[in-house]
Amino acid sequence: MQFNKHLFLFLALLVILLENASGFIPERRRNYEDREENVYMIIPAIASLPGAGVFFGVLSSFSNIAGTGIDAAVSKAETISDESDIHVNAFALREIPLVIPGLTFEYWFGDIKLNEYNSYLPGRNSPNFTIPYTGEFDYYFLRPAYRFWERRISLFYNLIFFKGYAINEDGFDTESARHSASGILLIDLTDDEVAPRIGLRYRYSLSLTPPTRSFLGEDSDGADDEERITTRQHNLSLYIPFTDRFMLVLNKQTFSAMGREDSDEVVTGGSLDLRGYPGSRWSDRNGESTAIEGRYTVPLNTDVDIYLIRGTLDGIQLAAFYETGQVAPEVDERLQQDLHQSFGFGVRALLDAIVLRLDLAFSDEGNQTHLTIDQPF
Repeated sequence: MQFNKHLFLFLALLVILLENASGFIPERRRNYEDREENVYMIIPAIASLPGAGVFFGVLSSFSNIAGTGIDAAVSKAETISDESDIHVNAFALREIPLVIPGLTFEYWFGDIKLNEYNSYLPGRNSPNFTIPYTGEFDYYFLRPAYRFWERRISLFYNLIFFKGYAINEDGFDTESARHSASGILLIDLTDDEVAPRIGLRYRYSLSLTPPTRSFLGEDSDGADDEERITTRQHNLSLYIPFTDRFMLVLNKQTFSAMGREDSDEVVTGGSLDLRGYPGSRWSDRNGESTAIEGRYTVPLNTDVDIYLIRGTLDGIQLAAFYETGQVAPEVDERLQQDLHQSFGFGVRALLDAIVLRLDLAFSDEGNQTHLTIDQPF
C-alpha cells in the first residue's frame, strides 16, 4: 500500500511536470511510424560463452516489413565445440498493430537446449566457479503494448510461459510448465526512440500475479506450491549532448525482490548488467548499478543495399564505458561496498530503426564480448 501511494504521487507529479514544462522536452528528430520500409540486417557470427563453448549463429532484425509497421527478429545459434551441446532457435514479431491507435502486441518463441551449460551461484559472495545445468524448454512471450503522446509514454503487459524439463541435483528429469507476468511503464522524453542524443528515459517494471492457464499453455502440477516472488526494477538514463557528434549517457539501475523472507536459499530480484562479467554473474535479492558511456557518432547517411544489409546507414558510433554495481540480501551499506567494476569500448552501426552493437568489456574476472541488437540503454 505504501508503494502504491508513492507510485501515485510520482505519476501525479509527472503529469504536472509534463503540462508545465513541455518546452523543455526535446522534439522528436523523426517519427517512428515513418521509418523506411523493408530495412534488415543479417549478421553471421562466431562467439564464445564461458562454460558453454564456441557458438556459431545468425542474428537478424527486420524493420517495417512491407510497410505494415511490423518488425521481426530471428536468431539461431549452435555450439561447434565438444565442451557442450547447446542450441537456441528463436523468432519474434513486434509492433503488430491492433484496431485501437497506439495499441500493438509482440510475440516471441524460442526453442532452447542446454546440455552441460554452466551457470553461477546467486548471492553477494558468489564464488568464481560454475555449476552444470542441463535442460530443454520452449519459451513463449506475449506483450500487448499501448503507446501514446508520440510514443513518449508506453504501457506493457508481459506474459511468459516456460515449458520443458531440467535435470535436478539427483540426476532425474523434472518437467515444468509455468507462467510469469510483469507490467512495465516506460517514459521516453528523448529526441529519438532508437538512438537518442538528448533527454531522459525511465523504465519501471513490476512482477504481477500470472494466470495458471492461457492459450500459450497450462502450468504443471505444483507450479504454485512455493510463495511467488514480487520483483521491482527501475532504470533511468540521461542523455547529455556536448557537440553534434559527442554525447554522454548516464544510467542508473536498481532491482529488489519481496517474498520468501524466511527462505534459506538466495532469493534473486535480478542481476547486474555489467558487461565485463558473464550474464547473471552477480545476482541477489537487491542490487544497483551505475554506468557512464561516451558515444561519438560519425555521420554517414549512406544507402546500403547488399545481400545481408538493406537500409540507410545513418552513422557509425564509437563508444567507451565504465560501469559499477553491487548486490546484497538487504538494502543497506553493503550495496556500496566492494563494488564490482567493468569498462570497455564498442562500435555500433546505426541503420535506420536498427542498432547493431559490438562491445568488448573487461573486469577482474576477464573479458566479455557482446554482439547484439539495440543500445544497452
